[in-house]
Amino acid sequence: MSRQPARGFSLDRGFSLMEIVVALALAAIVIALVGSLFVASLSTWRRGSDMREAQVQAGLLVDLIARDVRNASQAPSVTIRPRLAVEEGEPVLSVAAAPVAGSGGPGDQAIWVLYLHLPDRREVVRQTVVPGPAGRVTARDSRVVATGVESITVEQSGSGVVIEVEIRRGRDVARSRATAAPRNP
Repeated sequence: MSRQPARGFSLDRGFSLMEIVVALALAAIVIALVGSLFVASLSTWRRGSDMREAQVQAGLLVDLIARDVRNASQAPSVTIRPRLAVEEGEPVLSVAAAPVAGSGGPGDQAIWVLYLHLPDRREVVRQTVVPGPAGRVTARDSRVVATGVESITVEQSGSGVVIEVEIRRGRDVARSRATAAPRNP
């Protein structure tokens, strides 16, 4: 007695070569679409991350310089583009700070905060310096406060200064601006 398949069913339970090829082609198309969406979203996320980082860096640099300008302690307390002999970089701004010894006596040595732009490395360095002979300064402390700096400008505005910074991360550029005046002009 032979078994007969039920109506509409076949005893051959496999896929033909054509069905497998069509299924693989459809799967490849779906995988390619999902992959391209993933790559596009990753690229968008990276650009957004770069822009946020540039905005934060620009804002922090402008705020740091503005804080030092507001805390200036002696006249003339703020000098834009000071003519100082430095080893590297372009002096952007110098700000007078408190005397080193702190006693206020005539032997105290004035200390300045000096901002240097290093355009070849796209960095801004903040140094605490003391004046030396022949217009040279001696750095007591030096640290990089911003990277990716395309430009930094400081201009006189009334009794204060306007600080503008442009920072690049990847293809994105962020700009920040602040105005500050010394409390003790």
